[in-house]
Amino acid sequence: MKKDSKNNIKFICIIPAAGESSRFKKGNKLFENIHENEDVLSRTIKNVAGIKFDKVFVGLNPKDKNFPESYLGNIDNVTFFTGGESRQKTVLNGLDCIKKLYIDNIDNVWVIIHDAARPIISSQDIKEFMINVLRLNKSCIMAIPVSDTIKKVDKNNNIIKTTSRNEMWLAQTPQMFRFEILYSSLEHCISSKINVTDESQALEILGHECAVLRGKPYNIKITEDIDLNHAKALACKTDILNYDINKIYKEEEESND
Repeated sequence: MKKDSKNNIKFICIIPAAGESSRFKKGNKLFENIHENEDVLSRTIKNVAGIKFDKVFVGLNPKDKNFPESYLGNIDNVTFFTGGESRQKTVLNGLDCIKKLYIDNIDNVWVIIHDAARPIISSQDIKEFMINVLRLNKSCIMAIPVSDTIKKVDKNNNIIKTTSRNEMWLAQTPQMFRFEILYSSLEHCISSKINVTDESQALEILGHECAVLRGKPYNIKITEDIDLNHAKALACKTDILNYDINKIYKEEEESND
């Protein structure tokens, strides 16, 4: 691991949750029940908060600004902010919140982005991912290798060719970056009117290195109705655990001294 100041390092999570669920037929998927009267967004926040981040920022659509914080029980360090008209603008708004809070220590901030619609990943999975990122000391995303045959088709769904899957991975979240690298990459894309579908794509455009770490096949993203049914089946089997990521980081640092 890079020798950051043990006392100054900060781990901040942003959950972009301002989308309008255009592909989900029943309304906003984030407020659908997933397990024991718990909605998708609440479940995601609770899994993420199990890491005990220094701060968790959740970007909501202005239409959802009355999301009841009481859903979250006694979770500390969760702050809601107004999202933007696109995912990248929502994340940038969240980064601005971080910048205001940690302006004097911004070089020591790691940012973790996690999809609001991925409620199944466990706190343990996130912890293991973060430790591996810190050991590599570079931007990383969770992803899984493609196992199916990949076909490229035309606008009429006729097959054009079969594409090799050997170098193909399906991107997931969490994704983890140094603050300044992510901020400058997203700011460039927005000012250049380049639309990106995840944060690592913004880094690609500016030529920043970003690696994949093998994710979990059950870390599904709820996009359509059938995904919600799948997530409900998985949610009842997933325990919410708690980890102090700052303590773990310091122990890792000390073991390397």
